[in-house]
Amino acid sequence: MDISEIINENCQKRIKPQLLREVKTEALLVFARTALERYFERLDEIEYSPSVGTDEDSVYIYDTLKSLRDDLQTCVVNVDYLINLVQGVQKYPQLSKLYQQELPLIEYYDVMARKVSAYYEDKPAFIPEFLVICVLSNWIHEEEKSIERYSFLKGIDFLELMSKFEQNRDYFQKDGECKLSEIYDLSERIVKKLKDKKFKIKSNRVSKTRKKR
Repeated sequence: MDISEIINENCQKRIKPQLLREVKTEALLVFARTALERYFERLDEIEYSPSVGTDEDSVYIYDTLKSLRDDLQTCVVNVDYLINLVQGVQKYPQLSKLYQQELPLIEYYDVMARKVSAYYEDKPAFIPEFLVICVLSNWIHEEEKSIERYSFLKGIDFLELMSKFEQNRDYFQKDGECKLSEIYDLSERIVKKLKDKKFKIKSNRVSKTRKKR
């Protein structure tokens, strides 16, 4: 891998937040883009068409999610860019400045990814598309985070998407447990981890007092 591959952000028109608090929303969208990409890639590999409820419901859900994936691919990086940067900075010192700029995004994404990894450590993940819907709904509606910079999110009715799954709750019973309830719980944990994560900006500036000495 050369340096050009590492700095390729994998999106055409990246929307970069100006404020540190906005980076958390970007991190959540990186999480959503990555999850949706991997999900639909896997479906294509096994040539499987998912369904929830009626054919009309299924078309509504999965067309909406594919459109969301496409919009995210246009303006949000995915985890491959972050992984390449973390690994590449060790080989290419000239990436240090970019790495420092992206460090908040890396840390915010990582805290969510570790939560999901730990949650599914001893069991397979189930309906990842519903997890994406839940975390975005929680962040936008429950936490009331601004999505002004990502206007395409305003056209998605996340509550309606969730209701389509709820209307078919019996279908998602597995091993005596309702997987929808499990994913609601996980989405709340992910959002809490993201909310609680603090990023400390390290200052390399030398104070005037110390400089005089």
